[in-house]
Amino acid sequence: MILVEFKNYDTEEIGKDEVNQTRNYLTKPLGRLALIVSTKKPNHAAHLKRNSVYSEDGKVIVFLTVEHLDEMLYMKERGEDPADLITDLVERFYIEWE
Repeated sequence: MILVEFKNYDTEEIGKDEVNQTRNYLTKPLGRLALIVSTKKPNHAAHLKRNSVYSEDGKVIVFLTVEHLDEMLYMKERGEDPADLITDLVERFYIEWE
């Protein structure tokens, strides 16, 4: 399964607390991949926490913004598979983590 968590904050940015919350939801039955979808971009602390979650638990958390969702809609209109964008983001995470 893939856990998808939506954070519709008006003023707050995504930080390490939100990453920790998602981390806690990723249990064995749910799997090791989560998407955090938000109107706000994650801050630096969120990226650092996400990397430590992967290092410690092997859990992957990918950040998606409204712009990513828009791109996925455009991909669908063009006859492409929107899941390719998520695959690309997961692969980018692995490359950047190394």
